[in-house]
Amino acid sequence: MLIPVLAVLTVIAIVQVASRPDTGTPAPVAADVAPVAQSSLSPDTGGATTAPAPATTDTAGQAAPPATTTPQPAAALASATTLEEFMKAAGTLPDGPPFAETGPGTWHVVPGTTPVHGTGGRAYTYAIDVEDGIQSPEADAEFAAAVDSALSDQRSWVGGGEFSLARVDSGTPSFRVTLASQMTIRSVCGFDIPLESSCYSSAAGRVMINVARWTRGAETYGTDLADYRVYAINHEVGHALGFGHEPCKGNGAPAPVMMQQSWSVSNDQLNFLNPQLIPRDGAVCAPNPYPFPDNPAAAAASVAAG
Repeated sequence: MLIPVLAVLTVIAIVQVASRPDTGTPAPVAADVAPVAQSSLSPDTGGATTAPAPATTDTAGQAAPPATTTPQPAAALASATTLEEFMKAAGTLPDGPPFAETGPGTWHVVPGTTPVHGTGGRAYTYAIDVEDGIQSPEADAEFAAAVDSALSDQRSWVGGGEFSLARVDSGTPSFRVTLASQMTIRSVCGFDIPLESSCYSSAAGRVMINVARWTRGAETYGTDLADYRVYAINHEVGHALGFGHEPCKGNGAPAPVMMQQSWSVSNDQLNFLNPQLIPRDGAVCAPNPYPFPDNPAAAAASVAAG
């Protein structure tokens, strides 16, 4: 099955090499997209890196209260053994409040900057955008604070010593983190596999976060919406940094942040959709939102512009 050229799907790549992110061309969306800054510090797309394997599961360093126990996937998803059962269970959003199904496909920048986080030589900047008309200014600020908290946490990408990240709200960032409506996400990310996804679009230079997932989460994380949001940010930003999808490394281990956790933490289930990368070995991981969950949590607040 074809997926759009230059788009990295969060949750599935039917044909994918384990060591590099999937790529494709997103469907056109009317958006004021600035070009992505090109730098020698950008990942080598000719041969991507492999995300670090986590050792333990930890809780989110984010404004919402962290879960005190490891979240458990919903029973229907955990027990799914056929493709039909898996697709039905993985396609079910958890119960929750309504979300914006459609939007105009244009964005506005959420004002705010942060100091540089991390000491790595591969320096990236990011801006935070929200699709016009899908939520209130207060909700925009909450989204931006969650993104900043996730990316400044030492358990995130800045904690490995390779990358540094800073938020900007002007100029041309390395990439943008964008909250978008359900249908805009499908237009940019594709919907050949009929399950809700977020994605990284290299053509647009955008980490596209699906408001449906942002509002409801995923069955794999149960009621732990805070940790799921951290996972969604870290996973998609991982694609922007050059990382591809990964399987569960061992039964009961924390899931790699580049595992397609929006759909499952079971290799057998993800093997239905990505047999070239995911082994059918019975391994089921524990949900984990961080690249480096063993690192101590440390985050800095966003500095509002103006």
